[in-house]
Amino acid sequence: MPMGRVLISGAELLDPEAGRAGPGSLLLENGRILAKLPVGSPLPSDARPVELPGLAVAPGFLDLHHHGRVIFSDAAGLGSALLHDAISLARHGTTSFLATTVSLEPAPLAAITRELAARIADWRSPPGAAAPIGIHLEGPWINPAAAGAHALRGVRGFTPAEGEEILARAAGAIRMVTLAPELPGASELLERLARCGTVAALGHSLATPELVTQAITQGARHVTHLFNAMGPLHHRAPGLAGTALAESRLTCDLICDGVHVDRRMLTVAARCKGDGLVLITDRLDPPHAEALPLAAGHLRDDGTALRLEDGRLAGSRLDLATAVVNVQRMTGMTRIDAIAACTLRPARVIGVEAERGTFRRGARADLVVLDPEDRVVETWIAGERVYRAEPSAFPGPRAR
Repeated sequence: MPMGRVLISGAELLDPEAGRAGPGSLLLENGRILAKLPVGSPLPSDARPVELPGLAVAPGFLDLHHHGRVIFSDAAGLGSALLHDAISLARHGTTSFLATTVSLEPAPLAAITRELAARIADWRSPPGAAAPIGIHLEGPWINPAAAGAHALRGVRGFTPAEGEEILARAAGAIRMVTLAPELPGASELLERLARCGTVAALGHSLATPELVTQAITQGARHVTHLFNAMGPLHHRAPGLAGTALAESRLTCDLICDGVHVDRRMLTVAARCKGDGLVLITDRLDPPHAEALPLAAGHLRDDGTALRLEDGRLAGSRLDLATAVVNVQRMTGMTRIDAIAACTLRPARVIGVEAERGTFRRGARADLVVLDPEDRVVETWIAGERVYRAEPSAFPGPRAR
């Protein structure tokens, strides 16, 4: 038997690239997808069979915005923090993610960026762990009047000197930068990101539609946590949110926990953006109740979201499997669209759709197995099952 050859059959395949779900089999070899086989195809006899009747298989989820435990650590503790996040994510069906920072003063930001980049470059996935595939810099180049839970001491305009230092330290690991286009130096930053192929995402901003349009011409193509930490949507002053809904050149991501965005606005976003809508978690994982993130004050956890003591939202307790359920329940989005919003679409945003978020031949065999209630039953990474839920984990149907 060829080493590493596996045949997964009996499950419904949730194929975001085909845009439909249906029966079939997946042939995996050496950690890659060798073939997607329709019903009735001859099945190889030299592969290890894995039968998954009554379940569904999708590409592993990809989270573009995950703070996790990283933002509770200094540079010296990043290794253990990143490992914690990677193991936790895999248990929820997420197989790859962007380690997301917060606005910090220059010295700690440079140190953390350098250490994260080194850890990601040397990453050798331990058993049961998702892969950090890059860094998302959320700030520090954001509007202080729309900083949200970011500490104002870490927020500033862009200067080429600092930008060059951080980008050089990152050695290509930065895949996305969230910035406010109205800030001093934003044009230079957009041009710099365009030259190095890093996704420029607009967020934490009070930009006018004219500034947003100008940023798009300079390479901006994504919006971070639509509606959150940006100006209000008004019929005569649409701001960043309204412009993003109308602008086909911008993809948008959303925190779909029912707290960060009202379900009616989630529905508006789903209808306006279509396949340009991505789901993220913006998750925080404090190591203990008294833990302080590097850039904010004390946090209060209400079980769904984390807030500062004054009530401002600081992040979610969400996972992408729950986001898949929420977006269907709250907006009427189809199951296959919800899956695409956590797999193929985020992969396209950062240009990794040949490797991740797809069943195409040659892609990584990173998979999530779901029950009929879209609860995570198994997670596979590089063709190996790394997580299996205990049968007692699902005592009955999920509450709707």
